Amino acid sequence: MCVVCAVLMVFGVTELGRVIAFWWRKPDTRRAFALVVAPQGPEDCEAAVRAGAERLRWLDLEGPCRLICLNREEDPEVERICRYLSLQYPGLVVCKREDLVYHIESAEEEGENA
Repeated sequence: MCVVCAVLMVFGVTELGRVIAFWWRKPDTRRAFALVVAPQGPEDCEAAVRAGAERLRWLDLEGPCRLICLNREEDPEVERICRYLSLQYPGLVVCKREDLVYHIESAEEEGENA
């Protein structure tokens, strides 16, 4: 029993040290950031967008963030799903493959103006 408690204490101290090190060395996150998700189709669109939004939340970025959903096949169902999810995630933008560069550049310009 004592061995198990000692091992758990070592893991706890290690985790505490890791959290402090990550907090201490946190990079500057005040610049613009765009995360692109490219779902294969309407079946995995919601999961991909929610995972991307969670990743942005987890990164805890201070600058303007934009979540871009790439609608590869220009599927209207993907468009509807993203419109619905944009109510919950205001930074969500849906774009076509040829417009992707412009959406990323507009996120960078938004960060420069902020």
